[in-house]
Amino acid sequence: MKNLIILINIIIIIGMASIFTQPESLKTEETKSDEPSGDLKHSVRSDFAVQSRHSETGSSVDEFVTDFLIEMAEARLMDLEEGKIAQQRSTTKELKAYGTLMVKEQSEMLEALKKIAADKGILLPAQLGPDKADGLRDLREVHGKSFDKKFIKMMIIDHKRDAKKFELATRSNDADIQVFATRYLPYVQSHLERIKSLK
Repeated sequence: MKNLIILINIIIIIGMASIFTQPESLKTEETKSDEPSGDLKHSVRSDFAVQSRHSETGSSVDEFVTDFLIEMAEARLMDLEEGKIAQQRSTTKELKAYGTLMVKEQSEMLEALKKIAADKGILLPAQLGPDKADGLRDLREVHGKSFDKKFIKMMIIDHKRDAKKFELATRSNDADIQVFATRYLPYVQSHLERIKSLK
């Protein structure tokens, strides 16, 4: 009988010891289960990153505004470079004067675009993209009357494209873009008409 009581006491003591001394591996598993899984944590971080980007750039800036600012900034850079080349290479004083006009007024427009973009947290290109860089390289390779002809053709194409984009931007829901486009559309139209007259 004594042996039976001792055996029962030993079993009880072992049972209690196992309850209070939980294996480390089990504790670790429980701790892990309290945290989000790897996929969930990644998802939370991703969502936060997206929200952060929106807060930095401003969620109110729509795609049209961003595209317009970037495209028109690059177009201004292109016109500036074309104007500089025309000042040096054109064979007529009229085209040289047109080149000077391009440098002056395209610089003004580019500065206005930079200010709007900075206010909206939009990064503008600092140099020409591949297509425009190739077009500029082609222009630099011609001289004399061939240069004049190519320059005029490029200016007409560029300003027709810009006039359409500016006209569309005058109806933008973004007040800054609307004001900019309304102010400078007459410049673009004037440049187009003037270069057409020099054909």
